[in-house]
Amino acid sequence: MFHRELTEQVTKELEGIFGSKNVRLDEPTRRAFSLDYSWFSPLLKKSVEHALCDAVVFAEHTSQIRALLELAHEKRIPVVVRGAGTGNYAQCVPLKGGVVLDITRIKAKIEFEANEVFVEPGVRLGELKSAAEKRALTLRTYPSTYIVSTVSGYIGGGSGGVGSVEFGRLWEGNVSQVVLATPVKGEILIKGKALLGVIHAAGTTGVATQIGLPLCEKPELVGFVSSFKTLEDSVSFSLELAKTKGFLKRVVTLFEPAIVRFFARSVKDRVFKSVGKSVHTLFDQENYAVIAIFEKNGENTVSELLAKRALSTEWLDDDEAEKLTDYTFNHTTLWAAKQEQRVTWLLFGLPDDPVHKIKKIKQKYQDKILLHLELHKVRDKDERYLLALPLVFYDTPEELLEITGFLRSIGCEVENIHSYYLDDRLDNEKLEAIKAMKRENDPRNVLNPGKIKRL
Repeated sequence: MFHRELTEQVTKELEGIFGSKNVRLDEPTRRAFSLDYSWFSPLLKKSVEHALCDAVVFAEHTSQIRALLELAHEKRIPVVVRGAGTGNYAQCVPLKGGVVLDITRIKAKIEFEANEVFVEPGVRLGELKSAAEKRALTLRTYPSTYIVSTVSGYIGGGSGGVGSVEFGRLWEGNVSQVVLATPVKGEILIKGKALLGVIHAAGTTGVATQIGLPLCEKPELVGFVSSFKTLEDSVSFSLELAKTKGFLKRVVTLFEPAIVRFFARSVKDRVFKSVGKSVHTLFDQENYAVIAIFEKNGENTVSELLAKRALSTEWLDDDEAEKLTDYTFNHTTLWAAKQEQRVTWLLFGLPDDPVHKIKKIKQKYQDKILLHLELHKVRDKDERYLLALPLVFYDTPEELLEITGFLRSIGCEVENIHSYYLDDRLDNEKLEAIKAMKRENDPRNVLNPGKIKRL
């Protein structure tokens, strides 16, 4: 049985832990900190829009996290940890009320050790990337929202991003360790396969107080936007580029022509205009577009690949090349959602025969689904596959369920982004690892309750 409202005594205990200025009970703050980017999905938005925490607390030290979890366990108070709130799955939405724990102020420690970095949970990925690059190192993977996203938010709710074409998704060796604060076991160190119980777990198994990330050497980068006449040419080129050995790839992204119009109002379009470029000069809006960012020593090899199929190519060097990430992953959805009323996204894998599956999708839904593909490394294999994050234009939210059913019927590996349940997005191995860790670390289910269907 959870507290539906915090008692005066519990409020005093929270103030004793965090200080009165760092405990907020006013409704505007509680509403603001009970939301994330789950509004991308109309079904998800509808299912969580009434969720409201009872208090927001702002932690400044990891010791405060430990004290809060002890209190939460004793009093059976739900606790939902929150970073920057840029996630899309309602992972930091307090379904059962309780306390939202903001960790963005816990960011004092960034410690480098060889090709690894250890950080506190509130460190912004943009800050960390800059600090690493001063040492000629960089993050292996990071989301397109890296400027504002926190490390712990990415670990708790993310899965892939820039760099996944080379290094795979987060649980594929891109987190080296996590120190986890728990309600009953204190702080515990999680490494190796046990990290499956932490990554993308939405803070249901513990709250990270320190995170270790492996780094790679910072390459000199180059990038391009290239146009292709056909779907077959653009997909074949993207797969060939992603699989080519000898140089590091950061992004390989593919769009069908109609998506490009949404980039014209993006932040980076204004940046590109300041250096004499824009969406209109970077993209051929009549043909399929491929964005790629990769290590400069692969430029000659890539030029030869482009010569076989590309219609035209606009090249960008290093800093300009990295700005192209603002058109990839969920930023693509963001630019469209800022301009259209009924637009959302989907997430599904195309592990085999992608062109055939895409043509089936386009034949059935035509321009209701606009193609956006990202290249990812296959887990434990030196192979690449296409992950689709298309724009979806819908008449009713329920139509999205029919589309999801169709995708599964033709062999697509669908991750249901229209549900807040971890059960609907994770494979059985990861889900069982989370459940097992949850039962051991949080027997009273006070950590983000409601995000797992059956424990």
